[in-house]
Amino acid sequence: MRKIALVLVGVVLAGLLGLGAGVPKIALILATGGLGDRSFNDQSYWGAERAAKELAERYGVPVEQIFSYVEPRSIADYEGYQREFARTGEYTIIVCIGFDQAPVLEEVAPDYPNQKFVVIDAVAAVDNVASVVFNDWEEAFLCGVVAGLWTKTNKVGMLGGMDIPLIRRFYQGFSQGARWANPAIKPEDVLVRYVGAWNDPTKGKELSLEMYQAGADVIYGAAGKSHLGVFAAAEENRGVWWAIGTDVDQSWSTPEHADVIIASGLKRVDLAVYTEIMKAVEGTWKPGVIVYGMVSESKIGTGIAVGKVDKFPPYVVASYSEVDIPDWILDKVVEAAKGILEGTIVIEHE
Repeated sequence: MRKIALVLVGVVLAGLLGLGAGVPKIALILATGGLGDRSFNDQSYWGAERAAKELAERYGVPVEQIFSYVEPRSIADYEGYQREFARTGEYTIIVCIGFDQAPVLEEVAPDYPNQKFVVIDAVAAVDNVASVVFNDWEEAFLCGVVAGLWTKTNKVGMLGGMDIPLIRRFYQGFSQGARWANPAIKPEDVLVRYVGAWNDPTKGKELSLEMYQAGADVIYGAAGKSHLGVFAAAEENRGVWWAIGTDVDQSWSTPEHADVIIASGLKRVDLAVYTEIMKAVEGTWKPGVIVYGMVSESKIGTGIAVGKVDKFPPYVVASYSEVDIPDWILDKVVEAAKGILEGTIVIEHE
């Protein structure tokens, strides 16, 4: 983690040396849980890093001169980081990751009206904040379809990070997708457990084992670093217990578990972070709410990675999973994706 003090020293030195005049600067404040989740936070970092590398090449400066990031250990850290970055006046845009940064940002952003902020996964109703949200229930529904068709027990599960509206929408989509694909699955057959943290894979494994032992043979993880525990649990009964990842193809990001991950929901956080940074640099950035998803103005941002070939890009695309998924399941997933796009499938959510 780069410390703010070092960032400020770098800014001062650049000024003294007469370097980097007009060079954009990016600040990224990650969600609690930090890097290493192979999913939400890591994906956010990848999007910012992609923008930073392109800008570093464009301006002929090191990436480190453009890109700074911090990994808060608790929600209490958010305000300090938001203010310290904003106070310098050096950053073209400050990107805040995670729903729990929004309430803090609503207090901080008005104090720095000329500073552009972005918050990912929540809405902060402030004139200098762009709020990016996703139709999470869409990726979850598609994951539910795969789970519903793959299960041998007609019982599946989901591991959530916290019992909050954001994660309950994942559960709602997953449950509806499983039951749409497999009418033998009843609402009570879709188990759910909440870890209460985004960075506790040990407890994630414990809760996953509980669901597997209760009869679920496929579990969908939506818990940040905590749902790495789903994969570890599935490995204990390989070939009988299966897992589904989220936000990024986790057979790619956690290849050691590609033998038990049958699919992964896709949530293009990296694309959202990259796009908002580049809009700020290029002068096209605007505050307000931006929605990513199949049923949105953008029509991009959610989908699923499953199978060996792209079946309906960008919504149903190939995965790095080592598990062979039969064509009849892939065809049903494509049918579901088209139904969501066309409005013949309406996913109920909070």
